[in-house]
Amino acid sequence: MRSYREYRFASMRMVDDGGLAPVLARVVTEAGVSHVVETGTYLGTGSTRMLAAAFPSDRPPKSFITIEANWSSWCAARGNLAAFPFVTVLWGRTMSRRRALEFVRTDDALRNHEQWPDVFIDDTRHPVKSYTRELRGRLGGKPRGLRSIVRFARDRLRRYSGEDLLSRSLRAVRERRPLILLDSAGGIGWLEFQTVLHEMGSAPYTIVLDDTHHVKHFRSLAHIRSDAAFTILAESEQHGWVVARHSPD
Repeated sequence: MRSYREYRFASMRMVDDGGLAPVLARVVTEAGVSHVVETGTYLGTGSTRMLAAAFPSDRPPKSFITIEANWSSWCAARGNLAAFPFVTVLWGRTMSRRRALEFVRTDDALRNHEQWPDVFIDDTRHPVKSYTRELRGRLGGKPRGLRSIVRFARDRLRRYSGEDLLSRSLRAVRERRPLILLDSAGGIGWLEFQTVLHEMGSAPYTIVLDDTHHVKHFRSLAHIRSDAAFTILAESEQHGWVVARHSPD
């Protein structure tokens, strides 16, 4: 694999591609989306805001869950998304820490990334070590200053939502034809996609993936292309995103 820094359109924000917003607006309207589950909120100014803005002002979704593992990013996202009161920003892990770490340590694409020369990765020298370090620190690291330390402790006690949030969120909307957007940072994109397949089973849903040219989701895109239950609605190979409908019937 090649370093993501070499990619011409490298960005942490899906919104940097202006072609995605109208696609999401059309999908939301045509599919009658009323429930959303997103991973990787970050600051809330990218895909989360773009997707929230895709809903007509007179028809907000019945539920819109977005999950962020980093405390400081979660704090910022809540403020940045204040204009969309229907968005619930959860602080927690999409997977259990143990499961995510085990996946990174054993994933063949991370351990032998040289076998995929056309795929990008964040660290070409020590990807397992790099993603393991990221997973270990995803609760926000050490807050600085007494005020931040007190706030972190208070939020950890009252607002932290725990682990396995992706599975828990999907089970709650499985029969609601949700829109699922996977955009977590790090090396667990394929694990998150597999979780969607497991939890949603034969249920219909729409899925949006970011970084399909990256280790995060190159296998997820390959699965979508090979599975007859999926129909690709829109895709940008240049910017690395895909929107697909899962409809087994």
